[in-house]
Amino acid sequence: MKTKKVVKRKFNFKKFLILILLVYLVINGTYYLLKRPVKNIIITGNKEVKDYEIIEAANLKNYPSFISINKSKITKNLKQNPFIKDVKIKKNFKFQITINVTEEKVVAYNLTNQSYLLSNGTYINDKNFLGVPQLNNYTPEDVLKNFAEELGKLDEDIIGDISEIEYSPSKNETGETIDSTRFKLKMKDGNTVYINVKKCNVLSYYNQIYASLKDKKGVLNLDSGNYERYVLTLYEE
Repeated sequence: MKTKKVVKRKFNFKKFLILILLVYLVINGTYYLLKRPVKNIIITGNKEVKDYEIIEAANLKNYPSFISINKSKITKNLKQNPFIKDVKIKKNFKFQITINVTEEKVVAYNLTNQSYLLSNGTYINDKNFLGVPQLNNYTPEDVLKNFAEELGKLDEDIIGDISEIEYSPSKNETGETIDSTRFKLKMKDGNTVYINVKKCNVLSYYNQIYASLKDKKGVLNLDSGNYERYVLTLYEE
């Protein structure tokens, strides 16, 4: 009876070293990625909210580990600021984080509560802003919030053209309110404009309408009708 010959494999020291090296590189690379801090922080889109306020709210002041950055958490923290409407965050392979914010607009100074009204309906009273329209009288909260939101959709230049805002619901001959969302605007060019929440977007065309008036001053009823009728309803005071 023949006996099986057992062949012993030679220990391959070279392959063993390569394996050890690969394990070392994986562990070391993982440790490097886990500990590597944020290298650069770029903030864009902000005007009223300062860079340092955003960095502090995002907990990035001490440049934490890049891999630990939680975009959802940062977004949630930043949106606690009433000025911040939207946040977009990007991370890249250069260990750089970019935070782009979209801010709410300051649409009026409310004399009733002596605070600045933002386009999301909230108020700011710890800052001062120049060139902001003044809201002169009490306005129902729901109407004002909707109006502020619509004003926020306009360019800042258009908002800046408004000097004063007055809540002015329209009524019929019997005194019954027929439009509870109407406002009277005094423009810095001397004209008076009537507008309601639904037609607020028409203010985007105000400069075009004004140019067609050829320096005439009067009252524009922009709360009804179409573009052509807006101009035709002008009358001299």
